[in-house]
Amino acid sequence: MTQTVSGNKDQVWALVDVQSFYTACEQLFDPKLANKPVVVLSNNDGCCVAINAQAKAAGIKRGAVWYKIEREAKHAGVEVRSSNYSLYADMSQRFIDELRQFSPQVEQYSIDEAFIRLDGLATETLTSYGKSIVEVISNRLGLAVRVGIGTSPTLAKLANNAAKRYENRVHGVLHIQTERQRQWLLERMDVQEVWGIGTRLATRLKTSGITTAWQLANQDVAFMRQLWNVGLTRTVLELQGISCIDPGDIDVTKKQILSSRSFGVGITDQQELQSALAFHCHRAGEKLRKQGSQASSVGVYIRTNRYKQLPQHNKSSMESLVCPTQDTQKLIISAQAQLAKMYRPGYSYQKIGVMLNELSPVSQNKLQLDMFSGDALQESKRRDLMLITDRLNTRYKNGLKPASVIATSNWHMRQAFRSNRWTTMLDEIPMAKC
Repeated sequence: MTQTVSGNKDQVWALVDVQSFYTACEQLFDPKLANKPVVVLSNNDGCCVAINAQAKAAGIKRGAVWYKIEREAKHAGVEVRSSNYSLYADMSQRFIDELRQFSPQVEQYSIDEAFIRLDGLATETLTSYGKSIVEVISNRLGLAVRVGIGTSPTLAKLANNAAKRYENRVHGVLHIQTERQRQWLLERMDVQEVWGIGTRLATRLKTSGITTAWQLANQDVAFMRQLWNVGLTRTVLELQGISCIDPGDIDVTKKQILSSRSFGVGITDQQELQSALAFHCHRAGEKLRKQGSQASSVGVYIRTNRYKQLPQHNKSSMESLVCPTQDTQKLIISAQAQLAKMYRPGYSYQKIGVMLNELSPVSQNKLQLDMFSGDALQESKRRDLMLITDRLNTRYKNGLKPASVIATSNWHMRQAFRSNRWTTMLDEIPMAKC
């Protein structure tokens, strides 16, 4: 059966994103960082995951390994901070809440950007409306944002990227208002920069002679549908100004759920590894339930640090479950049984992780009865318990965790440069002295 592609010419979309979000949050609560080069490091203070304009001007590159550039960075006056996820998540929610006053439809795309619908506004007022968004977010949150506006989500994304590229001309707001503007921007955009075009697909398109976004936008829709796929056909229509991708309708259901993290220091103790593994099962279980899925198999892997001259031991395993589950406790039991078989004393382990596979919707309610086990009969009751647990964890900061998670804490990641969690922890709020 051939899948049809249709769109809407009467929609108006804006993509709003925060400039240098992580570093902006750090500078917002620490006046000493104003106008200074700032970098934010990844888990365990490994790499530079965020840099501001001043740090970029100082020669710092995103993804640089910190210990390799630390001396020269500090000599250049670069300020460094560990990732402060509590702060970033809270500021992201405040950012989204502010956007809701500008549109009834807000679709968060990532921690620092969101699509909003602006249907019904006069075309000539959209640029000034975008400037109002910039001004309100700046005044109420202290964050600088950019706004790209177009008649489709893809054009809004393109306009937002152009607003960054031509910052000095547009001052944070770019509205693709005319055909001439659309053509001018698309002609100057590499096809790989188009939203949804990955490296592999871009290589294939360039081999076919399609190197710019403008060339892609002028392809025949029927021809693209016949030789390529529906997704690329929608992108062509979107570049033509016809909206046929709703960010809120994109299927984000994962086929596999992974939770893992490197340790701040090497771990040799089995109990600490069990604690870390229980933590990852807890996180994976929350993700599993959030997307309404159940897992039929659980995988575990452990590894040492291959970059150090130490004895190496890397091992992984997978276990099928008798009954598909979304119960954290069952995930922990399976994972820790596998860890007990893989663990070898005397090795300094650097990373552990859990993988949930063979996911299926809970709505299918696949419960395999076993004459030797009552797991399937108890699964529905355990699902109710997990639902209550998730609600409590959403409402209360510390919430409920399996006892094995809090048994030890030496495995937690290193955050030597973390700032205070200014907005979420009472004992870390800013103090004003008069």
